[in-house]
Amino acid sequence: MSAKPLIIGIGNRYRGDDGLGCLIVDELKKRIFNSAEIIEHNGDPASLIDLWDGRSQVILIDAVSSGADLGTIYYFDLRQQTLPDTFRNYSTHAFGVVEAVELARVLGKLPKHIIFFGIEGGSFKLDTQRSSGLEPAVRALQDSISKIISHEIGESKRA
Repeated sequence: MSAKPLIIGIGNRYRGDDGLGCLIVDELKKRIFNSAEIIEHNGDPASLIDLWDGRSQVILIDAVSSGADLGTIYYFDLRQQTLPDTFRNYSTHAFGVVEAVELARVLGKLPKHIIFFGIEGGSFKLDTQRSSGLEPAVRALQDSISKIISHEIGESKRA
């Protein structure tokens, strides 16, 4: 087991709010240095399970579309809770995070500590011309979520 936490920002930078996970990991790379591995991922379930294999602590960050208010922040301890079915039905990934988590659960491959941060997005339209087309209400959460995750792994902001 790797003692270093793994933080995975899931999404697509060119699909509006779906890029939030990617932008949050950009911010985390400025805050967190050698205490965690921080990566961007497209949400493919099989490779997600491979990524967290052997990890003791994993944090997943993804934009969701469940019909809740724009900017709603969700926090799930995936060892204790399952992700809501609304995340499955309205996910921006046809087969993605929810399925990866539940498959890993069935196979006994969930990390000892696995947390999911979901942020309710509003716009997931493809825009190949720009990679930061977040809704203002979603963009406003980027820094605070980065701080919460830094605190989650015991890392405080560095100058």
